[in-house]
Amino acid sequence: MLRFEHTEYFFLLLFIPITIGIYFYVHYQTKKQLQNIGNIDLIKRLMPDRNDKKSNIKFILFNLILFFLILGLAQPQMGTKMEKVQRKGIDVVIALDVSKSMLSQDVVPSRLEKSKLLIQTLLKKLDGDRVGLVIFAGNAYLQMPLTVDYSSLLLYLRSINTNSVPTQGTIITEALEKSEKAFKETDKKYKAIIVITDGEDHEENAIDKAEELASDGTKIFTIGVGTANGGTIPVYDQNGNKVAEKKDENGQVIISKMNANMLQALAKGGNGNYYVLDNTKQVAEFLSKDIAKIETKTINDKVFTDFVEQFQYFLIFALLLLIADFFITYRKNWFDFKNEK
Repeated sequence: MLRFEHTEYFFLLLFIPITIGIYFYVHYQTKKQLQNIGNIDLIKRLMPDRNDKKSNIKFILFNLILFFLILGLAQPQMGTKMEKVQRKGIDVVIALDVSKSMLSQDVVPSRLEKSKLLIQTLLKKLDGDRVGLVIFAGNAYLQMPLTVDYSSLLLYLRSINTNSVPTQGTIITEALEKSEKAFKETDKKYKAIIVITDGEDHEENAIDKAEELASDGTKIFTIGVGTANGGTIPVYDQNGNKVAEKKDENGQVIISKMNANMLQALAKGGNGNYYVLDNTKQVAEFLSKDIAKIETKTINDKVFTDFVEQFQYFLIFALLLLIADFFITYRKNWFDFKNEK
């Protein structure tokens, strides 16, 4: 299994198409200026030592060097050993709301991004528990089955956005059903579901489903994201730029408010607790303590336990290409002149 420890460096890959664009622009402008001076074929005869093909080769090498350096910075690691892991813990499914209302910025930077930060913080506090991830809006999907490999779960989490579920809405009941299916049917305890949502547009039977799950030994904790005053829902274009605010059929700007009463009732029906996501570290601490109170079981799983750094190979490739670039000049050599004859 190959993973990258610092995926944030991948944005540097944008420099490659930028350099390609600059190269062709400069090449075009140079050709245009030479045409203004005189006949290009005649000018080339006046510079017999210059090899344009080598110029292209050096530019390709430059971009390859840049590519391998960026991959090295991202710190690639290879999972070399899959081992059976046995530990004490419970099964936890996190149900994350990815509906458009989660784009609201009444909490900074947005409801969705703060929810993702909570999950990252919580995972650092868990030890031995298997964690799964369900995302929901108008429909619910099991994004990550129960696992103790938190690194893989975080990789999935980074890619989640409000487009991850095509149908809009906030169907909490279906999210609870998907979470239930992730558990072992034989277990009558050792289970918890954490629902992270603003609670908007829910259907009434979500509380009935929570009570049903509680009777089967599953505790349900709810995390309210948003404020009582609410916030507008931004609309973004394909480039990620905010272009407007979502409006209703009457042309009025929609104000999305967190439904605290429903989330409190949902947690009560699920024999769990309700928290407002204001202080991320504090809420993660409360959740980890709640989970620690639940009776544990012996969990067997398979994970990559030994990740070996691979960045040195990418740096070696970059160094070799740099050495090759050093020996390639823009001038023609004896072999080039011989081929021309």
